[in-house]
Amino acid sequence: MKQILADQADIDIVGEARSGEELLGLLETTPCEIALLDLSMPGISGIPLLQLLKAKHPGIRIVVLSMHEEHQYVIESLKAGAAGYVTKNSASHQLIQAIRTAARDEMFVSAATREAARRPLVAEFPHIRLTKREREVFDMLVLGRKITDIARRLNLSIKTVSTHKANLMEKMGAATVVDLVHYALRNQLVE
Repeated sequence: MKQILADQADIDIVGEARSGEELLGLLETTPCEIALLDLSMPGISGIPLLQLLKAKHPGIRIVVLSMHEEHQYVIESLKAGAAGYVTKNSASHQLIQAIRTAARDEMFVSAATREAARRPLVAEFPHIRLTKREREVFDMLVLGRKITDIARRLNLSIKTVSTHKANLMEKMGAATVVDLVHYALRNQLVE
């Protein structure tokens, strides 16, 4: 796995840890944007380690690598703050895709777990169904931007932005923009 990542021009490996405790220590001294976390590491591991990492290093995006394909592991990991979830039996290109997706501050779930987790995952995190443009509109709405401002910033018509807003509100099951803000804060989608 290390060699596969090292072969990618846009991915730099800045450290490696063999246990949860070692990972915590490494992150104190080595800045990074993304951490690849094996849920089965020796010592402190799993969801408790993920929660601790997010509490101590909220800016680091964490991609979980796990042998578990069951949807409850996926959902618990994402609820704990993971930016992605890849199973150990996924193809190497999926791991690379997960890291690149996390680097764009988006969420990734490997194909092997996507179907098993689809219904519960979408019910828990409806924002993963948003298109790229709907996500841009969502992000600006929760920051308090007006439709006219969003249209200007995205170089779109007001009608197009209003359509994106209506579509994303329906997908999110939100009645008001305040509902979107609450959702974004609850799921740490805004700072």
